[in-house]
Amino acid sequence: MDTNVSWYAMPIHVQIANIGSEVARAIRWKDRDPQKAKNFCNKAIEFWEIVKSDPKNLHRWNEIDAAVEELRDYFLGENVYQTTGEVLTHYYDAFLYRV
Repeated sequence: MDTNVSWYAMPIHVQIANIGSEVARAIRWKDRDPQKAKNFCNKAIEFWEIVKSDPKNLHRWNEIDAAVEELRDYFLGENVYQTTGEVLTHYYDAFLYRV
């Protein structure tokens, strides 16, 4: 089965909750194993790209791009936005509790 099709079948809050699982894993590994954290971050970004390609989310592109940019900055960049693991957890957990 095409992965994108199964993702497209999910409501947006379920899609984001699933991305949040990868982000949570990345946060857990950030200090212990930075490479593992980067891998989880990249998986979350990959999922965001699938969400962005979902026709029902066309009007959310700016939000999606901002979320990806924040992840890249926090896990792969210099954290110029001064994001914390707690801020990311708070954001993604809000979608988890809607599921």
